[in-house]
Amino acid sequence: MAEVKLKLKKKPDFPLEVETITPDKFAGKSVAEIKKLIVYYGNEEKTIGDFFNVTGTGGEVNDTKILLDGDLSNVKRIGEKMTGGEIVVNGNVGMHIGNNMSGGKILVNGNADDWAGAMLKGGELEITGDAGHYVGAAYRGFWKGMENGLIKIHGKIGNEALTWVTGSKPAKRFPTLMCGRAGSFLGIHSHGGTIIVEGDCDRCIGADQVRGTIVVKGKISRILPSYKKIGEVNEIELMSGEKIQGKFIEYSGDHSVEKNHSKIDKKTGKISNSSNGRLYVAT
Repeated sequence: MAEVKLKLKKKPDFPLEVETITPDKFAGKSVAEIKKLIVYYGNEEKTIGDFFNVTGTGGEVNDTKILLDGDLSNVKRIGEKMTGGEIVVNGNVGMHIGNNMSGGKILVNGNADDWAGAMLKGGELEITGDAGHYVGAAYRGFWKGMENGLIKIHGKIGNEALTWVTGSKPAKRFPTLMCGRAGSFLGIHSHGGTIIVEGDCDRCIGADQVRGTIVVKGKISRILPSYKKIGEVNEIELMSGEKIQGKFIEYSGDHSVEKNHSKIDKKTGKISNSSNGRLYVAT
């Protein structure tokens, strides 16, 4: 695999937007060509070479690996819309890492800021530390968030992660978020996502969930009253067919809002909410 190494010369004073740092943009390019790729620093148009020392050359998209070193906490949009290849970030990273990516893998050996993996369409994003708010979420004004792929956060994530996630078993799209702990409003407006939390969560988990599965192996500070307790289970089958063993209490919901696919009982004339969202909390 062809490797391209980028070492940050100095942490930028203002946010630096680098959507050109992807295997797609580096493919087949020499060091000189990579250095000339455009980045944005405030309202100024700059180049990668202005901020990074660059070594190596790009191969084919899927055979290109980008290694980034330095304090990148003020560097945004690394891996945006990438379709293949690999990116490894050794250090903390700024907002929008891997947003809208559809293939390949990104590994961050550190923490990530807000909107990590926003509207992910495929591929894999792994962060060994913590991540900010809106992980895998839909951007404001969009009705679809993460549609496929895997986001794995070893530490804690902020609020409103995986909003408007959309999965499909027939289409074999299984958008999945795994994390250590989570903030409030995790998985709201879910339409088929899978969320696995190893530790505790804050309030309002799964609000307005239509379809999907949320598994919490720790505790939830407050479960929404619109979730109905079904009973205890020892095994959970995820949308992908994978299974999780353990002792959990199963809830269905969210039953606070009548969904578009609610059905009318022909005998009673009553509307039955056919929501099949599931929330599992460890006992």
